Formats: sequence, structure tokens, C-alpha cells
Amino acid sequence: MAGPRELPELEAFLSGIPFFAALDEASRLELAGQLEPVHVAAGEVVFRQGDAGDGLYLVVSGRLRVSVATEAGERMLHDLGRAAIVGEIALLTDRPRTATVHAVRDSDLLLLRAPAFQALAERSPALMSGMMRLLADRLLTRDRLLTAGGAQGAPPVAIVVAAAGQDPGPAATVVGLLTEQLGRAGRVRRVGADVVERELGPDAAQRGPGDPGRGALVGWLHAVERAHDYVIYQADAADTAWSRLCLSQADVVLLAAAAAGDPALGPVEARALATPSLRCELALLHAGEPSGTASWLNGRPVADYHHLRAGRSGDIARLARMITGTGCGLVLGAGGPRGFAHLGVIRALEEAGVPVDVVGGTSMGALVGALCALGLDDAARVRAFTHEIGRLVTLTLPLVSVSSGRRVDRLLAERVGTVPIEDLPRHFFCVSASLTRAEEVIHDRGPLSAAVRASLSLPGIFPPVFADGDLLVDGATLNNVPADVMRGRVGRGCVIAVDVSPEVEPLTFAPFGPGLSGWRVLGRRLNPFAAAHPVPGIGYILTRSPSLNQVRHRRAALDGDRVELLLRPPVEGLGALDFKGAGPLIEAGHRYAAEALATSGLAQRFAT
Repeated sequence: MAGPRELPELEAFLSGIPFFAALDEASRLELAGQLEPVHVAAGEVVFRQGDAGDGLYLVVSGRLRVSVATEAGERMLHDLGRAAIVGEIALLTDRPRTATVHAVRDSDLLLLRAPAFQALAERSPALMSGMMRLLADRLLTRDRLLTAGGAQGAPPVAIVVAAAGQDPGPAATVVGLLTEQLGRAGRVRRVGADVVERELGPDAAQRGPGDPGRGALVGWLHAVERAHDYVIYQADAADTAWSRLCLSQADVVLLAAAAAGDPALGPVEARALATPSLRCELALLHAGEPSGTASWLNGRPVADYHHLRAGRSGDIARLARMITGTGCGLVLGAGGPRGFAHLGVIRALEEAGVPVDVVGGTSMGALVGALCALGLDDAARVRAFTHEIGRLVTLTLPLVSVSSGRRVDRLLAERVGTVPIEDLPRHFFCVSASLTRAEEVIHDRGPLSAAVRASLSLPGIFPPVFADGDLLVDGATLNNVPADVMRGRVGRGCVIAVDVSPEVEPLTFAPFGPGLSGWRVLGRRLNPFAAAHPVPGIGYILTRSPSLNQVRHRRAALDGDRVELLLRPPVEGLGALDFKGAGPLIEAGHRYAAEALATSGLAQRFAT
């Protein structure tokens, strides 16, 4: 139980948690007196699915992971950080635990046992009402996460920066840059061995498990975390007791290196990468444009990677957003020439100050997304996408497709190039569909032009792409607007989706019977005296047909909680292969997006 001196501090802590905020101060003080401190080391289980419930746990510091057993095996639902509540069902029912919870890192918890809660609830209806709301929200969240396949939960508080490779210099550079950047958004403190020794005395940082004073060191670190929004732990260059303690405190580990350096594994990162519960990400420093990323990613099972170019303040801002779960992803849907509207949307986002940290797309959205990921400005993007684009379909003997695809290949080589996706300054992915395996394929590594070419290979219009034993076609056949893929990239961050493929196409064709001769259609077109009789062309049929099955799935994917802002610019009335209306479509996309952003509040969300 908490002592008299600790009660005011605990009451203040409880007042900042929505579940307890509705109580008056006296009730919170009484509740604080019933809380029992519990320390859980990294890797230890708090409770298992099926265990009898003993009460509710409140996270004071640290990080817990919630998972459930399913027929397919153990599935992680989410992580819980400071001020989170877990195990609340045990307060109201005698049912066994519905999930397993273990500590990802050393964690301090507070336990409220069921009898103490019930005694308090009898005197405080607000407490019971809050519990009902909490249970309803938790059950809805659990069902959604099970359906979606899991999601990241609590934002990181403890960020460990360690050296990747053999050179500790880049890690120190990243610590300084990240501390300054995060300091603009909240309270941040750097903690290295030097700071610990100034505060707690010589060699205090190197106290291992069982050493005198180890408890005081860990207690001081947890107090630092409770007083700050972010704590940046700076690991030693060597695998010391302090480095190991940093890893045990980590919500996320950022491995920093100079891209031009030796990519051999360093001692601290080797330990971090070998720890399954740790999320490790890679930060590469570049003197110029990113290059050589593949050599660093090979043999490093990192969850993500980031590029920091010298003199580019936007790169460290992007790193800070991504590593704290506040990044922004832009998803660009398929739609043929309607994809011109994507260019206007991107310009509107830039003008509103909404960052694009990750960009992904399908088909024509993949092409526009690639131009964005390359770092081109608005004028360069428009020029690359519209200049001399002409007719993309060059007819050939239609044994495989009606077009050979050579013009598309040439345009991609000229406008996009063969830069590896992992060397792009901004994260990028695109989606194609495997005819071989009937699965979507996510392209986020390898040559950029090859990935985009696969993503826009309209079945019947362009030949499929043969890659790694697969026949790949346009990703719109399986995932027209891949918002679900983007959600996995940005976690808790913001997803903006742009859908330029209308669910209903206006009918502009004249009625015709069940038989339709191509020779007769050609004859009417060549006869200057014949009345106009518009009929659907093969291009329209082949490009529209794959999207029919997608309409139903797209509604479910985009109308859920995977997307913060869904944009549907007015793009009706343009043929699926008509590339003549670029200007009006770009302006329509810009005008529509600017108006939507003005009322969405996203610009204010990212204003710093």
C-alpha cells in the first residue's frame, strides 16, 4: 500500500487518467491508498489467458504487451504504456483472464484488487459508470484488433539510441538531433552513463543485477520517465552493464550509423537484435542523397529504417514523428488518368504543412507516389507525369495483351529510374497482384521502376511482369486503395487516403443487342454518313472489370478506423485510358483537397 507521503503524488497521477478523472479528489485519495505497488522485470508475465483474475493493473512506468491465443497461434493485440489500465474485467466478474499480458521492459505497476474496488464503487457511482465505459471501449477495441490483425498501442516513452556498426560517433549525433527535435513537442531528457554518474555517483551506471544500489538506479530512471514525455537513453559503445540496462528500459531501440561506414554488426546492436521483445529501427546518416541502404538492411531484422541527410532538418523531424507513432502516411489509389488528381492533392498537403512521411499506392497511384517519394517538387512531379506522356497503349498482336508495354517501360525508365526503393529519402511502397498465388504483393525493396511497372500492369492491356516465379498484374485487382498496408507502416499515426476510382461509372453508351461485331463497329466509325453509335471499347471493359470486386472491399477498408481523412476528388467523366485532361484534373484534386484540409484540423495537428 502507498504511504501517506506518496498519496498526493498518486492522486495527481490518477487525476490525469480519464477513468479516474471523474472522481472527486477525496475519492482519488482513498483509491490511491488501496493501490499495491508491483514490479515486473522485462520478459515476466503479469498474468496469463485463463488465469483467475485478482484485480486491475495500472501502468506507472514501463511497457506491457497484450496477446491472445487463437487457432493460428499467439496474436499480439497491442502494447500498453504509462497510465494504461489492464485486467479490468476481473473487477466485475469471476471469469478467467481473456488475454496474456507480459512486460516488454522493466515495469512498475499498481494493483487494485477486486474487493477494494467493489467497496469504493458502492460509495462512488462515478467509478462504476467509468468502468462500464472502459469495458465497452476495451471490448470494441479487442474485436477490431483481432479483425485487423493487431496494431501498435502505447506511444514510446523510452527511446534507446545505440551504435550500429563499429563507429559510436553517429549515435551521439542522432541523440543530439533527436533530443532537440522532441524537445519542441514535449518534455525530453537525455540519459547517458555520464548523466547517471553525475546524479548518483561514480560507476553508478554500471551497477548490474544484484549489485548494491541497483534498485536506487532503476528507481531514479523510472522517476525520470514519469517526469518527462520522452527519455532518450544513450547506450555505451560497448556491451556494458549500462548498455544492457538501457535495453531493458527500451520501448524502441534506434540503431544509428553512417551509411558510408562498415555495416558489420556492433556489440550492443547484436544484443538488441537478438532480443525478440525489442523493436529495433535503423537510422542512417548520409552526406548527400541516400545510398547503400541494402548493405545495412541485410542481416539486420529491423522493424523500420530512416534516412538522415546532412543539412535536411525535415529528415530528423520525420524520424521523430515515425519513431513516436505520430507520422503521416499518404495512400494513392488506382484510377488510370484520374490519377492526375493525386498531383493536386499532394500540392494541397504541402501548402497546408501536412507532412508525408510514407507514401504508397496502387497502379497510377504507385507512379505518382514514386515521384513524391523521390523528393521532386510540385513542378517537377507535374512535368514528369504529364510531359509528352501521350498514348500509353501501343497496339500489338493481342495474344498476351493488346499493348506490348514498351512505351510504359521507356517512360518509367526516364521518369522514375532504377533507384532502389530502400534508398528513397521518403518511405514508399506499392501493390501488385500475383496471378500465380492469388495474393497481393507489397513492393518496398528493390528497383523502383520495376515495382511501379508491376503495380500498373492492367490485365489484358499490358503484359504481366515476371518476377521471382510470380506473374504480377495491376494491384487494383486485389487492393485498389491500400490503406490497410499503410496502417501497418505508420502504426498509431495518421493515414490519408485518396480514392480516384468512382464506384459508379456514368453510362455514355448507346443500347445494343447481345451480339456486337467489331467489324461492324469499325465500319460505322469509318463511314462519315453513319449516325454516331457509341459502344464500350475493349480498353474500358478490361480496365473497369477488375475494379468491380474491389468496390465492395474498398468500402469496408476506407470507411473504418484505418483512415483519418478520405479524399474522393471529383474525377468522373474521364475515360480509363484518356490522358488528355491533366490540367483540369490536377486543379480539381488541389481545390477539393484544400477545402477538405481546411475543415479537417490536420494542418493544426502537425503545426509545430
